[in-house]
Amino acid sequence: MTLEVYLLCLFVGITLIAYMVAINAHGPTRLSVSYLIATVMLAGTVWAIVQHVNSGLDKVKMEEFKRLEIEKQRAEERVRTQEQALLENKARMGYAAKLNDVINEGTGLSTVMINVDMRDFSAELDVLMGRATATQRKCSDLKERFVKIEHEEQYLGPAKNDIREALEQLEGAAGYYKLYFRSEDGAQEEMRERMMRQKARRSYELFKKAASQMASQN
Repeated sequence: MTLEVYLLCLFVGITLIAYMVAINAHGPTRLSVSYLIATVMLAGTVWAIVQHVNSGLDKVKMEEFKRLEIEKQRAEERVRTQEQALLENKARMGYAAKLNDVINEGTGLSTVMINVDMRDFSAELDVLMGRATATQRKCSDLKERFVKIEHEEQYLGPAKNDIREALEQLEGAAGYYKLYFRSEDGAQEEMRERMMRQKARRSYELFKKAASQMASQN
């Protein structure tokens, strides 16, 4: 029991004693005064009890209000966290889509250089050189596009590293592809063709690895 309850019990006891004194009083004056004092004490005791009860109710209401306020804040925090997660996921998916476009195009270019017929006698030399030049330009454009994407976004680090290396290999393969048609002898042709296909195959493998990493992360 708290001190307030002890005091209330004391007031009740004193009030009862006051009424007992009033009941045993003799004479009109003493009786009137005794009942007046007892009644005042009763009123004061009742007022104190009511105040105590009200203060307890107010305390309960305040605690309930605080609890509801805390729950509201937690709910708002959960909503903010979910919204932030959704925004980050949306950004990640958009970035992944851009990288997938680079991977698909890079895989296609590396496949072309892996399988290209360097001695296609059905086409003129200018046509063959034009194909090599166009392939080299596509590889350079793809690398520039990746650099722009890489500067804009910061997600999927491991996959980015493989894509970056794959593009380096791809660009190197395209360089040997173009140089092939400027070879001075058969040995140089053979060396450049071998380097082109090796780099193109390495680029293809790296693109596939990056695609697998992105699929697992998503």
